Amino acid sequence: MALAGLLASASFAAGSVNLALTATARSWEPNAVASVPCALVNDGDALTFWGSNEPTSDPPKDIGLEWPAPQRLSAVVARFHSLGYVPAADGWKLQARRDGQWADLPATIENPDCEWWTLRFPPVETTAVRLLVTRYALQRVAVAEFEAYDGEPARPALRRAPLLDGAFWAFHYENWAQHYATDAALAAEVDRAHAAGLDLIILYTITGADGVFSTAVPGTNLPQSPWWQGRDPVEAILARADTLGMQVYLSDTSPDGFDRPVAIEQAAAVTQTLTAYRRQSLARYQAHPSLTGYYINYECCPDNFGNDPAEPARLSQELAALVKAECPRLRVVQPVGLYGWRESPDAPWATLTPDPLERFWRPFMQATPDVDAFMAIDGVGTGLAPLNYTDANQARLRALCEETGKAMWTDVELAVMGDRYESMPLGRVAASLEVAARHADTIVGFCYINYMSPANGRDLSAQLYRDYRAYRLGVRATARD
Repeated sequence: MALAGLLASASFAAGSVNLALTATARSWEPNAVASVPCALVNDGDALTFWGSNEPTSDPPKDIGLEWPAPQRLSAVVARFHSLGYVPAADGWKLQARRDGQWADLPATIENPDCEWWTLRFPPVETTAVRLLVTRYALQRVAVAEFEAYDGEPARPALRRAPLLDGAFWAFHYENWAQHYATDAALAAEVDRAHAAGLDLIILYTITGADGVFSTAVPGTNLPQSPWWQGRDPVEAILARADTLGMQVYLSDTSPDGFDRPVAIEQAAAVTQTLTAYRRQSLARYQAHPSLTGYYINYECCPDNFGNDPAEPARLSQELAALVKAECPRLRVVQPVGLYGWRESPDAPWATLTPDPLERFWRPFMQATPDVDAFMAIDGVGTGLAPLNYTDANQARLRALCEETGKAMWTDVELAVMGDRYESMPLGRVAASLEVAARHADTIVGFCYINYMSPANGRDLSAQLYRDYRAYRLGVRATARD
């Protein structure tokens, strides 16, 4: 992926007029009968999309735009529904109609690593342009928006630079204790993160689930994880962060130690244990100037609570109040997961859209006055949300944050997570950063240690680190210009 193309995507420039809005959307291929209307590709709604299953699901398929008079074009933007619905790398052509015949355009893709393709070509005058698909990458094609421009494509306004402010560090597992065998090794990793501009660290400290835990922190009521015994890795990280002027947010587990409701007596006992642990760990580290906040590790799934936010909001507020009571200067961040939504516990799963996001999270936010910021989990790497959905959900969360006086953060997932776990190419991360920069005050990545460190022994992680540093320098230079 060419760096210049990614920097164009990161531009704050408004761009030219989308000529698709004055065109008629249509298909020409007999094998591309619309299963849904072609007009959905130029309706301005990124959550609707065109696709064709008729007369078969097999290619060739095409979708394009037609005007009553010739138009001058030099770029097309094809916003596919997701990466699962794009053409194969050698399975497409961009064509313009000339003298009644289709002619191939020498188009190049700005960012083929994500589902939003910007195709550029020498200027041409034509009455129609289409994308002809002859082979699929995975399964069929589905196009949410098909845009056409004479000049630079329009870009939504960015609230801030599309760069990471920091990242999660899921460093607490046994393999990382072996990898970072000394405090100096941990300090060196802090240096590498700082060199890439990742000056905010969200540090997980607890291993375990369902009320049974161990911790990287020594000297608390919880047992220290055996692989960390004799060491204080959190101290090593904070000490180095102090010298570099970085910010560290501590995190552990959900407020009561469970991801879903359990018996009251069981939750109360575990909460009491965790409350003591949190007080002890905050007291141990609060003298560090780099200790800036606390992250509530609690991506509430609305379905687990019958779509009723009262109980999870109570748990988060009690934990936030505890943190503020122990160390008033700390900021508290609550994540917002993009999980599927049910209208009722018996209803089918559906993709989370902005309306249910608002119905659950507005009362949640109103009931948590001690939470300072809400973080959208973008859901791209885990397959919970393609770019068009996470963009819409982040926009709605932004509005809710402004309504309730909260800061908004976005977690950009740096890896594909599910059937396989591997770092994304920079092009895919850059697209997610562009979306986050439209809405968020603060942007962090998940997870630096596993998917972006150049020293974790994983080639794709080291490649992302190198590519991101080059991209970051380019974005900063473009902003100065």
